Amino acid sequence: MGVFKNIPLAFKFLLDKNVPLKKKIWIILAILYFVSPLDIIADPVLGFGIIDDFVLIAYVLSKLSEDLKLYHNRENKENETQNEENIKKDKIIEDVEYKIVDDDE
Repeated sequence: MGVFKNIPLAFKFLLDKNVPLKKKIWIILAILYFVSPLDIIADPVLGFGIIDDFVLIAYVLSKLSEDLKLYHNRENKENETQNEENIKKDKIIEDVEYKIVDDDE
């Protein structure tokens, strides 16, 4: 999986209440650097200013790639478990009216 393909997953990771803040701090710092007017390479310099932003984002995403991979796998496992429970619930029939009919009648 490419580094920049992890961006949507990183935002889910960031917004998840179950993920501790110390794991989110790298993403928060990268976002702050990206939106900050202070850069290593100034933005107006021949259009190269955004390169340092993307390099930093790529670095943070690669640094967190293992955590994001584990998070993605855990999330998929939880979804599969929930889907299996929903399927089991769909097969349960409750509150059915019935009448016993004797074949001899």
